[in-house]
Amino acid sequence: MMRVMTSSVLACIKAMGLLIMAGLVGCASPARIAEMSVQQPVAQTATSPFQRSIAVMEVTGGRETNPMWSSQVSSDSFQRALEISLQNLNLSDPVKSANRYHLTADILEVSQPMLGLDITVTTVVRYSLVNATSRKEIFSKVINAAYTAKMSDALVGTERMRLANEGAARANIKLLTDELLRQPAP
Repeated sequence: MMRVMTSSVLACIKAMGLLIMAGLVGCASPARIAEMSVQQPVAQTATSPFQRSIAVMEVTGGRETNPMWSSQVSSDSFQRALEISLQNLNLSDPVKSANRYHLTADILEVSQPMLGLDITVTTVVRYSLVNATSRKEIFSKVINAAYTAKMSDALVGTERMRLANEGAARANIKLLTDELLRQPAP
């Protein structure tokens, strides 16, 4: 009788454990554009030589999210977040052809842990800014940025990974825009 009861209790504990794990894992979702975008006051750009002059031409190196695996940052979503960020900072004219400079970005690496309570993601992106007329490169830099999503930010691991991806992408774009705002007139 005791043996039957013990195996029933163990089976129940295993079943509860599987249900808890299923709830904590979830399906992966891609990084959201709005959460990767930089939102800053436009006042900082009033003296920038790049005010309303940078068009994002191309982003490469991103990866699409497989819902059964892990959240990723796609080239298209990073490009859109970069465009929105530059517009939010008044560094880009919404009319692409009105911009004097062309920006390209190559996502070299999105470093993610397999598991963790606190998840830190690091993005490495190479940026190049060229004069649209002369095709002369006026800015080139590889930027590394990290962001940690804590267990308190999201209980589900796949959601923490997405938050860490978004934060690392946003931090990378923020470092780029800070650099551009410090640049002298070309």
